[in-house]
Amino acid sequence: MKLNDIILSQIIPSSDEQERIDAAVRELVAKTSEIGQKLGAPFEPQLVGSVAKGTHLTRPDIDLFLKFPVGFSKEEMGEIDKSIGRAILDDPEERYAEHPYISGVWRGFRTDLVPCYTVSSGRGKISAVDRTPFHTSYIQGHLSESQRDEVRLLKQFMKGIGCYGAEAKVQGFSGYLCELIVLRFRNFDGSVKAASAWKPPILLDLGNKTRKRFDDPLTFVDPVDPGRNVASPVSREVLELFTEACEAFLDEPSDRFFFPVERKPWNEKALAEALAGNPGTVLVELPALDVVDDVLWPQLRKTGKSIAESLEREGFRPDRLTLRSENERNVVVVSCKVPELGPSMTHFGPPEKSSHAEIFVQKWKGSGKKPPEVEGGRWKVELKRQIRTPKDLLVKKFRNVRLGKGFRDIESPKVLDAGELMKNNRDYRRVLTEHFDKRRPWQIP
Repeated sequence: MKLNDIILSQIIPSSDEQERIDAAVRELVAKTSEIGQKLGAPFEPQLVGSVAKGTHLTRPDIDLFLKFPVGFSKEEMGEIDKSIGRAILDDPEERYAEHPYISGVWRGFRTDLVPCYTVSSGRGKISAVDRTPFHTSYIQGHLSESQRDEVRLLKQFMKGIGCYGAEAKVQGFSGYLCELIVLRFRNFDGSVKAASAWKPPILLDLGNKTRKRFDDPLTFVDPVDPGRNVASPVSREVLELFTEACEAFLDEPSDRFFFPVERKPWNEKALAEALAGNPGTVLVELPALDVVDDVLWPQLRKTGKSIAESLEREGFRPDRLTLRSENERNVVVVSCKVPELGPSMTHFGPPEKSSHAEIFVQKWKGSGKKPPEVEGGRWKVELKRQIRTPKDLLVKKFRNVRLGKGFRDIESPKVLDAGELMKNNRDYRRVLTEHFDKRRPWQIP
């Protein structure tokens, strides 16, 4: 039995599960229509997403769009959508895209009820979600029956290596993008072979050329709306991960790419050894934010990037950054090539004959190890360095870091250096393992 067939046998819904999916969809459409009539809301329910296109894996989500006439305001649509969702879904939760929608559970399946406008084409959208029904129709009309399984293989491959999902936490490939890639390269094997040779920037399309210029590392022109890049959420790091995985898979195909072994946290001794070899490591613990992941992760990334930039400006040369949201907290880990700076620093002033020279001399006279002096035609003074370690910077000048919006009220976060983590890292084993373990998911035995 070929590897692809073995994987498909594990990811295609069984006939019993498919019957439950179909029944759940029929009942959901009927129920929303019934409540809509009682509310006098003239929307048309339409199933979209992977279930509608036949590219879903086992335990799929159900996506039902409620298509309203253009005359309705976003607020009106949102209120009707929320009323229906709260009435019929288990564990309903309000979420936000360009306007509110409801997510919950229906007959055991995670389900989204999303309001949108009825428009004539993807280009005529009023909000971004309005083109989704056209995505569904396009795939239904162009993807062959056999290609549906090829999409399933590509999706599971991406899930296994950690790059599936266009949400902010992942910054990866959406299901629609997977479907377009299979249409472009015919099947899973062709997609993997092509991607193994990708060098950013990459421009892909299905014959629908566009004059619009995109600055993303990967561009796939949307056949429904040529002014849009379907691959815009894909970060450079995730694209590199996918390309590397494809190259490795071609060299040595394995089910580990689809179903990797879980990365187990290193024990405290192993982490202590890693920290000893990386003495410039610093960990910052931030409080949890009461926001959804799509709001949290851009803020956490901004905060982590700003911490690294602050360390770089001070001369610590950060070379590795890891972010994690877990256990009611957010964690930033940075390893720096320079664990400690010297006890003094040279501060250069104006040229020797400058009109500002006397001001410089008077300002720094008595502040340094010795009076200001001239070197190479410029005034200079040797000062005692106030910030010597990464922890010094993050403790003494944390307020100078450009934080994500939700973290701006933090005065002094918990900051631990390598020495402190060597003594006690029990509470941070997972994030530290992720930080130091350089193996890719498929490389874990």
